[in-house]
Amino acid sequence: MRTCLARGSIECMVEVSERSKQVRYGVFVRSPRRTGLAKVLCGLGATVRAESGRGLWVTGMDSCTIASAAAAHYIPIQELTPRKTSLEDTYCAVS
Repeated sequence: MRTCLARGSIECMVEVSERSKQVRYGVFVRSPRRTGLAKVLCGLGATVRAESGRGLWVTGMDSCTIASAAAAHYIPIQELTPRKTSLEDTYCAVS
């Protein structure tokens, strides 16, 4: 019985470790000109997904680069928040 518990624990630890590698970092950006900002950021190589409330989820680019790109194109930013998906979100999305 101990072997079974230890084996199950190890399998669980491996699964959590693998899932934790899938945690994604990104930046939530809110702008009244979200479409224009999305085009600019995609043109610079970021991956952009629309979110509710005039928001964008941007991966592949840090906050400073996003702010500089927006400023260079005279696009106002109302929110710029670095975020990461939780392990729970990652697990639920993959399962």
